[in-house]
Amino acid sequence: MTEKNEDKYKQFSNKLLDWYDIRRRILPWRAAPGEISNPYFVLLSEIMLQQTVVVTVIPYFIRFVKKWPTINQLAQADFNEIASLWAGLGYYRRAKNLHETAKIISTKHNGLIPNNKEVLLSFPGVGEYTATAIMAIAFDKKANVVDGNIERIFSRLYKIEEPLEHSKKKIRTLSNKYLPCNRNGDYAQSLMDLGSLVCIPRTPRCKSCPVIFTCKLGGRADAGLYPKRLPKKSKKQRYGIFYLLIDNEGSVLFRTNKNERLFANMDVLPSVGWNEEKENFKTSPKIISKDLALFNLDWEILETKINHVFTHFKLDCTVVFFRINKKMTKNLLINKEYRFVKKKDFNQLAIPSLINKILTTFEDKIY
Repeated sequence: MTEKNEDKYKQFSNKLLDWYDIRRRILPWRAAPGEISNPYFVLLSEIMLQQTVVVTVIPYFIRFVKKWPTINQLAQADFNEIASLWAGLGYYRRAKNLHETAKIISTKHNGLIPNNKEVLLSFPGVGEYTATAIMAIAFDKKANVVDGNIERIFSRLYKIEEPLEHSKKKIRTLSNKYLPCNRNGDYAQSLMDLGSLVCIPRTPRCKSCPVIFTCKLGGRADAGLYPKRLPKKSKKQRYGIFYLLIDNEGSVLFRTNKNERLFANMDVLPSVGWNEEKENFKTSPKIISKDLALFNLDWEILETKINHVFTHFKLDCTVVFFRINKKMTKNLLINKEYRFVKKKDFNQLAIPSLINKILTTFEDKIY
């Protein structure tokens, strides 16, 4: 590395840290200037931030640390409570992984989050990015933290023409050269803030950028076109039936999805045809045949369709409805997999956003 390049990298990090000292975001998991980071807060926030934006995570993070201020308390919590507070945050496997990780740290590491990347990587749900972020932010270790924001910054900084899908390794190599000798946690967070506040996706605010002097695309009209991307693949279409069963008191039938694929350990409406390994519906059902008539009831197909988009597919939901009497309710509850829940108690459940969408759309059926 030449002396000229060393100066360039040092100037970049210094300018960015100076900007961060003035413009840094105030976030509930961040240590105030001069204070030491809380490793539990860093771990919790990084897992919550996986595939979820900051503004969505903030209220969930606050509720979690208010209820479970330490990782030992989180480890001892009932998972149903955790899942209930997680409801609406999405990607529910993260909640299960978080709880399992908390239990491992509590029992095997005396409640102390390890200051060791390899150990962090052994925990459920902790991958390369999360482990690196914890090392930098929680322990101020020199670590090359690269998320989507940082990929965008360096793809513009160097005007990288290869699609991001093919240039991730190159970006990681380039960004590693800019790591400062100290303030590692602040530097990682300064890049995150630069990507969130200035070097934003479509219309970057180049005039406000503290490192525009070194950017090959700084101030150019085509900066928003970077990073380049491969053409998007169309998402596959799936179809499913969701059973909305109401008793004569207005309670709704739920089942707990016991660690199965999507919505693991969440409270859901019974459904069929969309989330199995095989035998998925090819089209939206027009009639409820005998083999689809859950509990052998005469289900009514509701006219309004619900559409929901997941990471890898789109779902067309056919909602069917039936209201049963008290005698029939007792017979159904012989199967302990199911339970009826009153509307006022929905907030005690861990309900995925799709199920909430269905309940909200057809709330006139629930009283």
